[in-house]
Amino acid sequence: MTSTESGAPDTTTVRFIPVFQAKPGREDELARLLSDLQEASRRDAGCLDYAFFTDEESPDTFVLYEEWTSSAALAAHNEQKHVKDFFAAAEPIMARELRVYRPGSR
Repeated sequence: MTSTESGAPDTTTVRFIPVFQAKPGREDELARLLSDLQEASRRDAGCLDYAFFTDEESPDTFVLYEEWTSSAALAAHNEQKHVKDFFAAAEPIMARELRVYRPGSR
């Protein structure tokens, strides 16, 4: 766990909603990659929730919901081999750059 500037532990829950869009015909491949990522990421320290969904109106679009105990836990997750391997495999099959939303932020 990290400390904030005040010296207090970083205990703020961090939530993200990444949105992925597969290239035409690559939807099943991206879904498989996200499923594997979900399974591995749920075992990462500090993971409170990690789930992906298909957009019912756009079957090429996948929404991931992540919740972490702290920004330090998220940072450690992002350095894991399974995360890096996912992005290396997913980048060539994505139709557009990853979009990330933060619930509660504007």
